[in-house]
Amino acid sequence: MTTALLGPSAAEAPLGAHDGAAPPWHVAAGAPPWLVTLMAVSGVVLGTAAVSLVLLGRWRPQPRRLAAAGFLTAAVLAVLPPIASADPLSYAAYGRMVTTGHDPYTTTPASLAAHDRVAAAVETPWQHEPSVYGPLATGEQALAALAGGDSPAGIVLALDLLGALAFVGVGLLLLRSAGDDAGRVRAAALWCANPLLWLQVVAGAHLDVFVAALAVAAVIAARRRPATGAALAGLAAVVKPPGGLVWLAIAWPVRRDPRQLAKLAAGAAVVVVAAYALTGTAAIRALQRAGRRVSHGTPWRFVLDVLHTPRGVIAALALLAAAALTVLIARARAGTTVPLVALAVTMAYVLAAPYALPWYDALPWALLPLVAISWRDWLLLAHTAVLSLAYLPGRDAVHLHGALRLLTSGMRSTIAPVLLTALVGAVVLLGWHRTSKSATGT
Repeated sequence: MTTALLGPSAAEAPLGAHDGAAPPWHVAAGAPPWLVTLMAVSGVVLGTAAVSLVLLGRWRPQPRRLAAAGFLTAAVLAVLPPIASADPLSYAAYGRMVTTGHDPYTTTPASLAAHDRVAAAVETPWQHEPSVYGPLATGEQALAALAGGDSPAGIVLALDLLGALAFVGVGLLLLRSAGDDAGRVRAAALWCANPLLWLQVVAGAHLDVFVAALAVAAVIAARRRPATGAALAGLAAVVKPPGGLVWLAIAWPVRRDPRQLAKLAAGAAVVVVAAYALTGTAAIRALQRAGRRVSHGTPWRFVLDVLHTPRGVIAALALLAAAALTVLIARARAGTTVPLVALAVTMAYVLAAPYALPWYDALPWALLPLVAISWRDWLLLAHTAVLSLAYLPGRDAVHLHGALRLLTSGMRSTIAPVLLTALVGAVVLLGWHRTSKSATGT
C-alpha cells in the first residue's frame, strides 16, 4: 500500500499525465528502486508468514473480522495505482482500441501511440504486442475504457474497481459455501485476507481475479446444477483459457455417462464458440501465440535456452507433466471430489506451465478453501511466494541497474527455476507416497 502511495517507481508504472489529485491517488516521492524492492520483498515474506501461522494453527482469527479487514484492504488498494506489474496499462490500451474501433487482436499499442495517450502509456516490452486475452477479458477492458475515456489513469481506476469487486465476490462465495467455522477461517485467511493475493490480483489489478471468480462459481454451482457449472466454466475460459480447466472437474462425476458428458460439453462449448465467433479468428491466433511463450522463472526456460528445445515440444512436455501432476495431487487422498479435481488440475497447470507468472496462482487459490487442509496448502503458498519474489519489483528489468538488477535477474532466471523444480519434485514424492498408502490400505 505504501509502495503504491509513493508514486511512479521501479514497482509502479506512471499513469500518463496523471498527477494524483484524483484516484488512483499517489504522491510523487521518486522512491529509489532499492526501497520499493525491499518493501515488496518484506510484504511477500511477512504475508507468507501470516498465512503460515493460520495453516499451522498458531493463529485462529475470527473469520468475519478477518474477511472484513481483507475486503477493506482491497477497497483501499482499488483507489491506488497498480504496483508490481505494468499489465494494467496494456489492458487499458486494448480496451481503448475497442472503443475507438480498432481490433485489439491485430493492433499493437505502438501503432496508436503517436496519437493516443492510452496506447502511449504501455510499457516495454508490450508496445508491439496485440492482445492475447479472451473475448470476455476484452469486453471487461472495453467497459473500463468507456468509463475512463482517453485517460490512462481513468481506465486503470475502472479496472482496479472492477477487479476489487470480483475479489470481494470470490470471498463472499467462499464464505457462504463453507460448511463450518473452520471452512470460513480457510476462506478468510487463504483468499479474503491473503497478503500475497492483495499484491498480485488487487494491487496488481490483474484480470486473473475474474478467471478465479468464474471458476469458483462454476465449481460451487455444479454441486446442484452441473449444466450451469459447465457454462460458467466456459465463461472462465473466455477470460483466459486455463479457467476452463475446472470443466474437467465438473465432468468428473459423469465421466462414464456419455449422454451427461455430452450435455456438459455442449454447455461449455456454446459459450466458448459464441464468444470467439464475435471476436473472429484473430483472437484464436492470439491464443496460439500465447501458447508458445516460455517465461523466465520457470524450469522450462532452461530447457529452451540451454537445451534449445523447440517451443512446440516444450508445450507438449508441459501438457504431459500437468496431466501427471493432476493425478498425483488429486489422488493424494481417498474420495476424489469435484473441488479436489478442480484444485488438482489448476495447481498442476501453474506448476507445469511454460509461461507462469505469480498472479496466475489466483485460480488455484480461489479453489483451495473448498477442500480440507493438506500439504497442497503449503505447496501453493511456496509456489506463489517464490514467483512473487522472482517478479519484484514489478516493471521490466531495464529500469534497474547495478547490483539490484543482478540480484533480481538472478532470482528470476536461476533461483526461482531451481526452487520451482524442487516443488514439482515434492509433488511427485508426496503424491506417490499418499497414493501408495491409499492402495495398500495403510
